[in-house]
Amino acid sequence: MTEQVLTLVKIPITEIEEWIRTRHVLPKVLSDFRIEEDALALYFSDETPQRELALQSLENQTQKKRRARRKRNRMKTRGWEVVARITNSKGQKCAIYKPFIDALQNPKLTVEEQKKLVEGILRSNKNRPSEISTRYFLENTLEYLRNQGDQSSQKKVA
Repeated sequence: MTEQVLTLVKIPITEIEEWIRTRHVLPKVLSDFRIEEDALALYFSDETPQRELALQSLENQTQKKRRARRKRNRMKTRGWEVVARITNSKGQKCAIYKPFIDALQNPKLTVEEQKKLVEGILRSNKNRPSEISTRYFLENTLEYLRNQGDQSSQKKVA
């Protein structure tokens, strides 16, 4: 069995392109290169190929259409009577529901007890409330109850 030693020489196409450009006046862009039989063929053009322009425009279009999917944080309120619709102190439009008013009308409740009541009402309707959701319903209901108390005290004075 005879042994054979192979020597591998790699020359980057960019180096070959630069060497050819120094010897000849060529157009701006190397558009393609191939090996044809026993020769390296370099194709130069003055403009970028139409195929590349089409690919670039497709990439730009796909980037514009892509949108982030966000999970909407919705609570199930089916079966709850809407007592009022208000704009809260943060400028949000919100609905005030009867189960929360009934549960939070007792002024002797502590803040923790109020939170637990609101969370229990939300869970009873098959919701999994986060701390933020519980606080949202609690604060809006308490704000509504405070406003109702202020209005009723003003009517008594008048």
